[in-house]
Order: sequence, then structure tokens, then C-alpha cells
Amino acid sequence: MRSDDARTRSGQWTRRGVLVAACSALASSAEDEAPRNRRLAGAHLARRLPEIRAALDAAKPGFAFVAGNSHAELLGDALARRIPVVNGGIGGASARLYARQVDALRFRVPAGVAVLMLGTNDVLRRAAPRSAVTLAGFEAAATRILGWLRADAETVLVAAVPPLGPEAEAERDPLAVAAYSTALRHLCERTGCEFFDPFAEFRDGGPGLTTRAAPPDGVHLRDYDGLAASLVTRLGGRG
Repeated sequence: MRSDDARTRSGQWTRRGVLVAACSALASSAEDEAPRNRRLAGAHLARRLPEIRAALDAAKPGFAFVAGNSHAELLGDALARRIPVVNGGIGGASARLYARQVDALRFRVPAGVAVLMLGTNDVLRRAAPRSAVTLAGFEAAATRILGWLRADAETVLVAAVPPLGPEAEAERDPLAVAAYSTALRHLCERTGCEFFDPFAEFRDGGPGLTTRAAPPDGVHLRDYDGLAASLVTRLGGRG
């Protein structure tokens, strides 16, 4: 019989496998893979939306809400072992995709804090992420999400864009990581949200890169439990 810790690790790695597939589906541009990739990403979104709605309906006032992409989804799992959390992460989500979902996600009670993680799926090379048009679209979508979170959470924290592993460079632009983090910081300055960089210690490669990403995709990090512990410490020191 497996221990609770073993079951937790197994569940985390099962979710990680699903999220790797979702992110790969988003990034891949091979014509023969496109229909399958769209089905994978669509199936994950279809699963997550009712899960998030049910968790919001059951939440108690003052909970933590984690929103955004697969980093948020994996962090939400790790945080849930420490504090009351609603995991609003959707693996494979860009800012634009997430912004399209917010009207369907209603808070029944206010959150104490919301944590937003965006950007990894917005720096795909095929989208020319450093172009003015693409960056403006990201900012507009992020502004929409922040308005939604600020209406329902006492405090909104916005994370810098995580660094990428070298395996991710073919599909994603590491030089866009800093530009998108700067855009999020400026949005926070304008909207009263709090910008922070929980990934600072991971930025040990070249610009926008880390040596501590998990294979095979180079998108996700190896240690979300450590990230969760640091965030809980940060939240505990507030007020």
C-alpha cells in the first residue's frame, strides 16, 4: 500500500505529464500534428473549467486563488498541501485564452490573495512575441484578467515570467521573457497589484534561461514544492 506522500508525488507527476502534453500541443506547429494537438489542449481546458468552478463554489472566504498557466496549476497543487487554495491554473493557457474564460469563473466569496502567472505560452516564436502588436495583445489580455482578480481578491500578486530551459528555445523566445515580465510589472504599477519574482533563484542561465527546468520540454521547473514554501513564507509575512 502506498503512503500519502507517494500518492501525492504520483498525482503531481501525473498532472505534470498532462501539462507537458498541453504545452507541447500549444507549441507544436507540425501540420500533421495540429488536429491532435488542438484536441489535447481543448480536452484539458474542458476538464479544468468545471473543476475550477466547483472549487470556487466550495471555497471559504480568505482562500488563496492561483490563476494562469501550467506553472500556476502545478504551484496550486503544491500550495494546497499548505494553505486553503483554489487552483485556477489551466495548463497550456496563454493570457488571451485565460482572459476569455474569466466571465465563466465566478467567485462566490472573496479571496484573501490571488496569484497570477502568465507569459510562458505567450512567448512562442511563431507569434513574434517581441513585436509591438503581440506584446500589446498580451498586455490587453493581462489587464482584463487583473481587473477580474482585483474585483474578487483583497490582494493580487503577479509573478514575473519564469525562465526557460534550453530544450524550450526552439519553440519559445527566451529574450521575450524579460520584456513580458517588464510589461507585467508596469501593469501592476498602474493597477495597484503587487509584482514579484518567485523565480529569481532559477535565473541561472543566459537571458531568459534556467539550468533547472524539468525535461523533456524545458518549460516546467523541477521544484514547485520549494516555490510553494517560499510563497507561503511571503504571504505569512504580510500585514
